[in-house]
Amino acid sequence: MSVKTPSEKGSLSTKDKDDFNTPEDRKLVRKVDLRVSDHVRVGHAARSNIGNARIIGLVDDLHISPPEYNTALALYFVSYVLFEIPANIILKRFNPQIWLPTLTLFWGSVTVAQGFVTNKAGLFGIRFLLGAAEAGLFPGVIYVFSVYYRRHERSWRVAIFFGGAALAGAFGGDRIFILEGVITLAFGLFAYLVVPTWSHKAKFLTSSEKERLLARLDADSDAALIEKFQWKYVRQALTDHLVWGYAFLFHGFAFVLYSLSLFMPSIIAGLGYKSWQAQLMTVPPNTLASFSIWGTVWLSSKVNRRAHFIIGAALVAILGYIILLTTKTLLTLYV
Repeated sequence: MSVKTPSEKGSLSTKDKDDFNTPEDRKLVRKVDLRVSDHVRVGHAARSNIGNARIIGLVDDLHISPPEYNTALALYFVSYVLFEIPANIILKRFNPQIWLPTLTLFWGSVTVAQGFVTNKAGLFGIRFLLGAAEAGLFPGVIYVFSVYYRRHERSWRVAIFFGGAALAGAFGGDRIFILEGVITLAFGLFAYLVVPTWSHKAKFLTSSEKERLLARLDADSDAALIEKFQWKYVRQALTDHLVWGYAFLFHGFAFVLYSLSLFMPSIIAGLGYKSWQAQLMTVPPNTLASFSIWGTVWLSSKVNRRAHFIIGAALVAILGYIILLTTKTLLTLYV
């Protein structure tokens, strides 16, 4: 019996007949949406709210220099990189119904603690812990999506999740750390009741629905394969050139993304605007980013193409940088 490779599965062209898009399948996906997609989204505003905190003086009260502020920002990403793989290994070995809410509680606790930092060492430590807390959250949510949705169904749900994070950053404002941390803690406690477990154990699905769901996933990829954790799979991932290619690609985009989200309030305030004006002026770019994410993914799903949109987004970013650099040069020469 021939076995389809991942590249041969799931990438249905417009001419292919989709045997798993019947009215019953669409009803099943809607049921999964109500339990999975709507209950695993948690805001990500805390990672970038340090930028808002800086322009209203909360960071300056700690008497840290600009290089030390940059160090505090970098420590978040250092711990994120260190703990991301171990966090997903733990998720794979245990249960998302317990692991993801626990991470959410940890993340909310660290966010609240961030509001009580009184010195440089505290800021460094809490930023490191924040990265460790969030390292398993976003990748874990994406992994849970992969055991419930086919790939072309998953992309839109991931886009909503990621776009929501950008939108949350747009409205961070003065609701800095403590309030957002408390809200996250409340969501974390509630999440223990609603976050689903693995698809083959899902109690909110009937036996026939689970059978159909696993058949849909098996026809698309091996995401539904019920397998025990083995270190050889970790080694396979770490030696896969596609994994490293995606990592470098994501790094290139993330570098620009987080540079903007962390420094945009300070850049705007540096143009002469008051702190509350600078915070308000970060709303349109973040909101546009969210709608751009959603629109791009919707369109790419319609035409079943990805690389064209990735390259296009990179060109837009490069063009924006060129315009910014040119404007700054002209202002330096003539003002």
